[in-house]
Amino acid sequence: MILTLTTDFSDSGGFAARLKALILKLFKDDVTIVDVTHNISPFNAVEAAYIVRTALLAFEKGSIHIVVVDPGVGSSRDIVAVKFQSSYIIAPDNESLSLIEPEVVIRIDKEKINPEPPKTFEGYGIMVPAAYRLYKQGIESLGKPCKLSSPKLFPVKRKNVIRGKIVYIDRFGNCITNIEEHLFAKWFRLIKVKSFKFEKLNKTYSDKTSSAMAVINSSGFLEFSFYKDSFHSKAGVNYLDDVEIVLE
Repeated sequence: MILTLTTDFSDSGGFAARLKALILKLFKDDVTIVDVTHNISPFNAVEAAYIVRTALLAFEKGSIHIVVVDPGVGSSRDIVAVKFQSSYIIAPDNESLSLIEPEVVIRIDKEKINPEPPKTFEGYGIMVPAAYRLYKQGIESLGKPCKLSSPKLFPVKRKNVIRGKIVYIDRFGNCITNIEEHLFAKWFRLIKVKSFKFEKLNKTYSDKTSSAMAVINSSGFLEFSFYKDSFHSKAGVNYLDDVEIVLE
């Protein structure tokens, strides 16, 4: 069974190692652990949402994905398990799940999983034990069905305009939106973000131009870039900034 980890822990503090130690103790030889990333920006659940929506879909059906980007750790916010495209995600009920529409959502019964979890490390005290229980007994064993409380981050279409947001900024400064290619690519007239306007899509990052580029990335989402430079820095674009597409 494949179990993945996505966190904002970086390499400091040994937190990722502690998660892995507990996973190995519980699952023993029945698990392959994959580190998706531990470099989500601190507390940035929107950034995690893009990883949940794209990278996690590359794994085989039935995989379990633990996402620990949790500015509300120890608070009254829920921890949930969701079924999405025949795989499972365990995460706080926050924006990290805002780019998917789960088939099943279960509010994890923390008392059932661990009556005395560490209040500052629920990834260890709740999420990993919940993943093991899910593996052994199924998602329904974790608690009762519920609805996610965080708002969705899907683009909105009204008449001939699609409005979206920047939801991911990679290490090269490319700014990625929540707008997928199939929604607009064959019918758009104009793309706008901040003061930048685009009337066409570039095909690759290697188009040698001094101008900003709008491209479709490998996951099928619209993004903005400069050739060998940071769109994030040069354009002053940041998370949740507005993007507008005017259709034909």
